[in-house]
Amino acid sequence: MKDGTPGAAIDGALFRLRRIWARPLRTRKAADPQRAVQMSNVMVVNAVHRLSLDVSEVTVGAVAEQLDVDPSTASRLVNDAIGAGFVAREESEVDARRARLVLSPRGRRVRQVVVDSRRTYLDGLIADWDEADREVLARLLTRFAEAATARPPDLAHLDRLIAEAIEETSAGTTLP
Repeated sequence: MKDGTPGAAIDGALFRLRRIWARPLRTRKAADPQRAVQMSNVMVVNAVHRLSLDVSEVTVGAVAEQLDVDPSTASRLVNDAIGAGFVAREESEVDARRARLVLSPRGRRVRQVVVDSRRTYLDGLIADWDEADREVLARLLTRFAEAATARPPDLAHLDRLIAEAIEETSAGTTLP
């Protein structure tokens, strides 16, 4: 893809936005000054919240699906969020062999603070835009997010391309 294409511009913008979005959470502390509030904690809190709107019991497996990570990674992320006091494990009301995940009061409050902060920040960024431009951005960004969700990238294909690139450079072949 050429650097001057809309896809390249969107890719660059999304990459910069991801870094900006995560930055404030890297240095913030929860009530325990030794424990940082990590982006992964916020991701788990949001996943548990979203899932709880649609299912009666949220499981680690459901969090794995929601975050698009493997179950062992989800288990580690959930355990970190539990350790930070944002999520609690409770007995399942459906199956005694499993646990359900719920947001703790701290998790609900942190989620609300993060959501409010993001929305205030966004409102400030577009405060001098006219209403029509704000609506167009919201509509197009929502459309873009829906398209990305409906048609996720082919990661297996990407893995093959990366492996080929590594193999080519290891063999001394120069890439174009």
